[in-house]
Amino acid sequence: MSLLAAFEASSPALVLGPTLEALPSVDIELERQYALDPDHPVAFCLIGCRDREQLDRALTDDATVASFDRIGGSDERELYRIRRSDTDVVDAYRRWVAAGGELLDCRGSDGRWAVEMRFPDRESFGRYHDFLASEGVTLELRRLATDDRRRRDLEQEPAVTDAQRTALALAYEHGFFDVPRRAGLSEIADRLDISTQAVSERLRRGQAQLIEAQLVE
Repeated sequence: MSLLAAFEASSPALVLGPTLEALPSVDIELERQYALDPDHPVAFCLIGCRDREQLDRALTDDATVASFDRIGGSDERELYRIRRSDTDVVDAYRRWVAAGGELLDCRGSDGRWAVEMRFPDRESFGRYHDFLASEGVTLELRRLATDDRRRRDLEQEPAVTDAQRTALALAYEHGFFDVPRRAGLSEIADRLDISTQAVSERLRRGQAQLIEAQLVE
């Protein structure tokens, strides 16, 4: 019976890792990926960023990106074609294909990738997990479930990421949500050592996900 795995992964050696680190508020959704040559996979990503020039500079400086093209999209998110660099990049694509893995969902924000994959069994996922760990990728396992347990486990999945949870808890502790407000975004940002834009995005996304999980049927 196949195994469903949900985990978070972060490393500057993962494709687009430097961009995620440079722009904590960027939102990336991997729409599809293909590789006529497994050594040169191409990804189509929907990327949301308020400053497109800043995004293009980050992609240009990203050593994991050989080339990129903006090929469409909307005011909210642009569709980019990303070609992976040849060197100094974790070869995750080849490894999950070799392990029989299937990528179901992959989204990047807050400096990390949130990934959902299907593997033939626990052993094949274990081999892929061990490979990523050996490459220095920081991993946080969110869920493991067989296909017949997926629905139940999805209902129990945490509504927010660890980064969002930390920001929300700190904001609550210091009175950001009080009326009148006892702390501003700048104070929360200083304590987390990130920009005010980044902490604003974390709080907004965290609140939205909690509302969706608790109030939206």
